[in-house]
Amino acid sequence: MDNWFGLQRGKYIGEPPAYVDKSKLPGMTDVPKPTIITWLRNAPFVLVTSPNFVWALISLGLYFGAPYDLSPTSIINQHPVSLLFLQQRLPIWLSLVYGYFGFWHLALYAFPLASRPFIANRQYNWDKVVHNIFWTSSGVVIWTVFENIACFLWSNGRLPYVPDSALTTTQGQLGFLLAMMGVPVWRSVHFYFAHRLLHFGPLYQQVHSLHHRNTDIEPFSGLCMHPVEHLYYYACVAPSLVFLSTPYAFLWNGVHLLLSPAASHSGYEDHFQSDVFHYMHHRYFECNYAGTDAAFMDIFFGTFRSSLVENDAVEGPKQRADAKSSLRVKPTSEFIAYLCGSLACCLLWSFYLGKPVTEVQALLLSSLVGFGPVALAPLVSKVFSGFSSVKPVKMSNLGNLLHIVTGTLFCSVPVTYGCYLALR
Repeated sequence: MDNWFGLQRGKYIGEPPAYVDKSKLPGMTDVPKPTIITWLRNAPFVLVTSPNFVWALISLGLYFGAPYDLSPTSIINQHPVSLLFLQQRLPIWLSLVYGYFGFWHLALYAFPLASRPFIANRQYNWDKVVHNIFWTSSGVVIWTVFENIACFLWSNGRLPYVPDSALTTTQGQLGFLLAMMGVPVWRSVHFYFAHRLLHFGPLYQQVHSLHHRNTDIEPFSGLCMHPVEHLYYYACVAPSLVFLSTPYAFLWNGVHLLLSPAASHSGYEDHFQSDVFHYMHHRYFECNYAGTDAAFMDIFFGTFRSSLVENDAVEGPKQRADAKSSLRVKPTSEFIAYLCGSLACCLLWSFYLGKPVTEVQALLLSSLVGFGPVALAPLVSKVFSGFSSVKPVKMSNLGNLLHIVTGTLFCSVPVTYGCYLALR
């Protein structure tokens, strides 16, 4: 039963992955090097040979248990950003995220059901957990706004979709199954390129560094992100904007985005979805940008790391970043300036929702949301500290160009397009 439905040697908690040598300290066993061939070979079975099975069941329960009302007369779909919609859907998402993340946090830290932490005898830090929950909550709100915009577009005919009635046909059922299988595969590709984009100079300094305040991660650190990072992280729903698909594909993508970071950021080796590969990314920074299943991309670009350094597992990581994971730390003027500038881009766009605008105005306002935070990052970095504190990603100029262009295509473009549809 190894790795079937997310199990590790038939257990959800208490067993490491099969490749782990349990005679070694946690994180000391080399992570197997995947290839693009194994990634493609495993793609058709992604729902049964991975934790995706559990999240897919949750998404199905949510989709049919709390269905969307997409009728044109629905009150909650009369505006792209509606307080009525938020009042209805936000409690659902907050309950799901708090429940799922809370389960993993309590199971590993309050009732230690696992026994192989990457850091032995770590001290529990309430400040860090509260900090992570705060920014996780911010991310859930932003996701619900994404959902609101999608429902508005569907109910008003601005974005075609496949209705649930199509599920009575063979073609509709096959499309539904394809969406279930396709989302996890697409997620792994989008995550890599979006992640690399956020590690470039000013974007890391202004945005992604908030997520990296956690060097010794715990479940709530998985979704602890700057609002701008959430904006681009959720751009993974791009296929639902481009292809004719069921609203389930959008919701399933959202469930995957919201729940998959929890157990992978656990800080433990022996449980469902344990992920030392990503743990090393938080510890050592310039390595392991992909998810474990798509790590062939790290191998190709020379950023693959296979194991921890032994003295780290004994002594613990240097707390250079964890010390900032507290709401008691006063935000810097630079942080506030960038956050307010990015928020202004979104507020200006939202001011024109429901108002008549030209095609050019709609495109400019939408581009302000999709590209504005990217353009603002180097400006704020230069004004406040120059570029001296920016840590660049080590890569050739060609590699930099490839990742910037692809990352922008995967992040800024979908956000811009979705905002454009909402205005038009």
